[in-house]
Amino acid sequence: MVATAFWIFIQKRVNFIEKELMEDLEERFKRLESILIKLIDNSKRGEIKQEGIARSYKALVEIIAKLSGGSMKHKLFNMLKKKDDEYE
Repeated sequence: MVATAFWIFIQKRVNFIEKELMEDLEERFKRLESILIKLIDNSKRGEIKQEGIARSYKALVEIIAKLSGGSMKHKLFNMLKKKDDEYE
């Protein structure tokens, strides 16, 4: 009789601990998932900003080249190409 009562107590205790642990694990997983999503979003925003800056820079190079009469165009684009190669 005592063994049965002890067994029931152990089963209830184990079930309670498992339930609490699962809830805690689910909460931590959701928190980590939201952090990961925010990091990915920030990375994409950074890439988009960087692409916009690169386009603006190239547009400025073209404007300067056109204003200089085209003589600097090849030099400026060669400089751009060398810088792009250095970053890769």
